[in-house]
Amino acid sequence: MNLTRRNFLTGAAACGAGALVLRNSSLLETAFAQGANPRRIDFHHHFQTPGVVELANADGRKFTSPWTLSKDMDDMDKNGTATALLSAMGQPTNLTFGDVDMARKATRLANEYAAKLTHDYPGRFGSFAALPLWYPDNDGCLREIEYAADMLKADGFAMYTSHWDRYVGDASYMPVYEELNRRRSVVFVHPHAPKCCDALALSKDVAETVVEYGADTTRAIANVVFSGLSKRFPNITWVFSHSGGMMPFVIERFLGGGLTAEIVPGIFTKGQDGRPKPGYATGNDVIAELRKFYYDTAQSSNPVAQTALHQIVPVSQIVYGTDYWFRTAAETGRGLTTNKVYTAAELHAIDRGNAERILPKYKTL
Repeated sequence: MNLTRRNFLTGAAACGAGALVLRNSSLLETAFAQGANPRRIDFHHHFQTPGVVELANADGRKFTSPWTLSKDMDDMDKNGTATALLSAMGQPTNLTFGDVDMARKATRLANEYAAKLTHDYPGRFGSFAALPLWYPDNDGCLREIEYAADMLKADGFAMYTSHWDRYVGDASYMPVYEELNRRRSVVFVHPHAPKCCDALALSKDVAETVVEYGADTTRAIANVVFSGLSKRFPNITWVFSHSGGMMPFVIERFLGGGLTAEIVPGIFTKGQDGRPKPGYATGNDVIAELRKFYYDTAQSSNPVAQTALHQIVPVSQIVYGTDYWFRTAAETGRGLTTNKVYTAAELHAIDRGNAERILPKYKTL
């Protein structure tokens, strides 16, 4: 660690720390259903940055933070989460601040605070650094990639599925993808309510998260596959939220539709005449790309979602995710251990084995 980084990271965390030893709790019976601490690695874990909250309030947002470090670590300790990979989604780091410089500042504050937690609590936290993608701001993104990777030692980067009218995979972001590919980066993709569907809000009683988050994840996956982005940049490791959103349920459409589109090797997407449809990848190509991606279990540990996902991708592509603080490790752990979809060995792979393969440094913890 160089002197500059040491100076930046020194000091106690702003919020109170939870104990590092598992506390007695009735929740342990559920979370540790396999008879031992699962030592899970959480790929989908949110936090709040005090400095970003202050910026939001100064900008008239009246933003309040429900997150505290002590509550976060308490949930981790009680429910077998060994390491949480922090992502800044849920913080006001986007265009609503009104200018590029403010978005860059908020992004930097969030990334530095995540790095501080990682330093202050070794092994308990990692981070997926935020990027100021909203404009697009490729220069700002490239500077943040360099800083977050080289100075802050982030585990990867986090993107929203869409940034206003641009989706992950949009050609305007090519310099960013080129750099992420060069660095062999892990990219965590989190849903966002898209600009396209503002007029389609169901009602004030139905939150955007109910439909649009899953739909936008599906749009992003489709764009990464059908734009050719995942093939063009094969060194990027993609991790999509919420078990791929609606992708498992519209898989036949991903494969081109028709009776010949099946999720089995050797079956290609064909038209009525038996020939590949013009302009379409073959079903084989699409399913191969989908099976390269990773999918977290956040808000989808139920048997319906996991059965559907497991029909498309092998267990090796599924990672544990809670969506804390919006959901808890207790809920996710209970869902995975009671949904009867996976064996004990498969659950171990989901809990941490697959994460260790993606991020080998966590094997030693």
